[in-house]
Amino acid sequence: MAGLAAQAQIGSRCSGLFGGQVAARQPATAPRAPNISVPPITAGLIGPGKKWEHYETNKNGKVVRVKMHVKTGDTVIVVAGSEKGKIGEITKVNRKTGQVFLEGTNMKTRYQKPQGEGEAGVMEQKESPIHHSNVMHYSKEKQVRSRVGIKFAEDGKKIRYLKKTGEVLD
Repeated sequence: MAGLAAQAQIGSRCSGLFGGQVAARQPATAPRAPNISVPPITAGLIGPGKKWEHYETNKNGKVVRVKMHVKTGDTVIVVAGSEKGKIGEITKVNRKTGQVFLEGTNMKTRYQKPQGEGEAGVMEQKESPIHHSNVMHYSKEKQVRSRVGIKFAEDGKKIRYLKKTGEVLD
């Protein structure tokens, strides 16, 4: 038996329990991690709530604003979701979340309990936001949806226009 143990320590092959060849066991080593620097997560710096509800921040701790193709006052059509096909005007834009509020679309009902004795409860309807990627600009005169293009005027000012119809937005 001493000879088998000596062979296993050397690392050579030794006979197994049933006479087969078994290799000596090598010590396990952990795989090496790649040498990558990971930036610290700073999303927890803004406000209360769960960490997945926080907004992405830049190096100064400010919330990163979402670039959007729509502005307040634009006429758009909903192209995806439960409100698909509805046309409305944008009343409010939230650049932190990338969502827009459309006039008369995505209405949610909110119930409020009676405050005092003898009062009735209140049931109010309000607009809920829709993600900006689910809306597209709409031409009322041609009744067609279109993407937005940018051209420059003679004075160097940017002008937004609908690509399909050529209609100027600004």
